[in-house]
Amino acid sequence: MTDILRKLRAYWEKQRRYDRFLIVASIPCLGILGVLLFFQDEACSPDHFYVFALVLAVIGRKGKDFIKDWTPPILLLLAYEYLRALIPEINPHVHYYFIAKFDVFLFDGQLPTVWLQHLLYNPNYLHWYDYVSAFLYSIFFAVPLFVAFILWLVDRKDFEGYVFGMVGLSYMAFFTYLVYPAAPPWLAAQHGIIPHIVHVSDVAFSQFSPFIALPTVYEYFAPNPTAAVPSLHAAYPFFTALFIGKKYPKAVPFLTLYAVGVAFAVMYLGEHYFFDVALGFAYAYLAYLAVAPGGAIQRTISRLKNSAVPCINRDMSWLACPEETHLAVKRPNSTSDRQD
Repeated sequence: MTDILRKLRAYWEKQRRYDRFLIVASIPCLGILGVLLFFQDEACSPDHFYVFALVLAVIGRKGKDFIKDWTPPILLLLAYEYLRALIPEINPHVHYYFIAKFDVFLFDGQLPTVWLQHLLYNPNYLHWYDYVSAFLYSIFFAVPLFVAFILWLVDRKDFEGYVFGMVGLSYMAFFTYLVYPAAPPWLAAQHGIIPHIVHVSDVAFSQFSPFIALPTVYEYFAPNPTAAVPSLHAAYPFFTALFIGKKYPKAVPFLTLYAVGVAFAVMYLGEHYFFDVALGFAYAYLAYLAVAPGGAIQRTISRLKNSAVPCINRDMSWLACPEETHLAVKRPNSTSDRQD
């Protein structure tokens, strides 16, 4: 965390006085936009964040770089959301029993969601943790994209690895959803498969009266309630803790607390089983192994960048090219030596 603050300070000190004025003057505007995003009737989506961050990048005179670096991952995330919405049409067979039975077996006859709501939920009064859990659930995309934006400002290499892992993690989950559509606890309870639970997130969100609905491409995406295994809500925070924690150890306690808080929230709210959360952690760890500094993907990219360029002679045979060897080009001095 100290390294990030130091780099941000160095970035600030390099700015001209006029640029500093623009950044400071933009803070109220960005604050108003942030408030609108928070109080609208939908969670912050990737296209919302893209517009918000683009404004900030343009003010910092990095608009072109932002469009070049951010457009591909944002489009891939939106494509994932669109494809996920098509799954019920491709594979309508929803699994209700196996995961519920797994949790019952693992927790000695208890379902974590049922137990947590029996212990904590009051139908007549929402506690602070009800609202905090709903809030943690709603910032699903906002937190990892904000982390990615900070990395983009201070270390482009880390940014590339982080967003590559985030996109890869999303598509790993997509193929699982496609093969194994599974009902979350609230949906299983509606069908009488597990004991009655309350969809607490819906109750908490109903307490707010949104005064604006910002346009988003999500208006054209159908919801998919059976995209539950694994839990990306749990996977993203754990992936963030792993990726950021290796380079910035001081951030580990905060990121771990956030990941644990989200895991608790999605089970308490009735959005996911423990199995979903555990599998999300496993997927996050696999994604981290792939994109971490020194990981498989980074090694592959390094090999491609550092591989020697082969030389080709007139017979099209591949020759080794020692780095310190200088090849002289022989001028053709006869008809037989000339090439057509």
